[in-house]
Amino acid sequence: MHRRAAAWGLLLLFAVILYLFSNETVTLALLVSLIIALPVSFLLLRYTAGNVGLSISESSPSEEKNIFTVTLTNKGLLPVASVDLELRCTNLRVGDSDVCTIRRSLMPRGKSEFPVEVKPSHAGRYELSAASAVVTDPLGIWRRPLKNVEKRYVTVLPEIFGISIIPAGVSAMPEADTQSQKTKGAVAGDMIGIREYVAGDPVRNIHWKLSEKTDKMLVKEMGDPVTDQYLLLMDSAADIAQDPAALDAVASVFTSLIRAMREDDMIISAGWTDPFTGEAAVRRIITDEDASAAADEYLAVPSVTPSAFRKIERNLIEDRYAHVIIVGSRIPANIEDITNGCQVTVLMYGGTHSFTDKNLNVAGFGAKTAATDIAGMEL
Repeated sequence: MHRRAAAWGLLLLFAVILYLFSNETVTLALLVSLIIALPVSFLLLRYTAGNVGLSISESSPSEEKNIFTVTLTNKGLLPVASVDLELRCTNLRVGDSDVCTIRRSLMPRGKSEFPVEVKPSHAGRYELSAASAVVTDPLGIWRRPLKNVEKRYVTVLPEIFGISIIPAGVSAMPEADTQSQKTKGAVAGDMIGIREYVAGDPVRNIHWKLSEKTDKMLVKEMGDPVTDQYLLLMDSAADIAQDPAALDAVASVFTSLIRAMREDDMIISAGWTDPFTGEAAVRRIITDEDASAAADEYLAVPSVTPSAFRKIERNLIEDRYAHVIIVGSRIPANIEDITNGCQVTVLMYGGTHSFTDKNLNVAGFGAKTAATDIAGMEL
């Protein structure tokens, strides 16, 4: 852009000198045409730039790639010399970015469409945006940016594997949940636990999915709980921020757990660090739509975001959840606060062994072995 302006300036200077040394009609016409061309080109830019629209739409989503259609439109009666785009696709979680540049001219009342393919290399929330979008005048000297340029997002889920969850019954319920344990059986309300079938239990309370998995007749215990049964926390620590494979493994275990527990009709909430507030964001997961909306959030958290669960306080956990499951790369330093009155399971990336210590259960998993390491869980 600066080179073109310099070139036109030199050309204009040459025309002036030529006219001064050769005062002829031809040199005068050349000088006048150059002088007129500059403001005309500028005015054309001002008129046509306001008529250009840019939109991005997702046209072909799949597990392997997402194809977006970028559309440029000219609503005016004059042609648009050039629209220069710099499109950037960024994985908000991992931080990887790909950039492509595009230049298009538009006919009067014309439209130009072209596909942009996003091939996800890692799980995360992808943002497709126009990092730069400008309209250039016919001479290539001036430019005007397009306003209100849209952004589009797509969530690429990690690998999801099946997890066979073995219910541990109601023994893990905290003592504070006395109201829930007093109202069981045929009382309408949320499921607060699971136990083996006893003669006389209502047939409508049989948990058919888990009964098929365990080859035992299991029933749901219903009531009006004052707590949720399970809280899942994704605690991606900064020490794996530069390891996309580790981040994918943590997200894979976390997302697979949510799906498995949803399929088993368990009452769950999911939590992660809100990158804007730096505090814990906890969402109730009741429907598949809730799970999808949650994935849009936790897969958009930058991996370098400091974990809110390093400084978790007792009132976040106490008397609210029966069992807390933390998926991350280490055991939180303040684990004694989290174990205050509830059962805690830490699924730790890179862990080489499993152990149990009072209310704390720790199980390790690897990037390539997560599906087998977390094959069966007792909750």
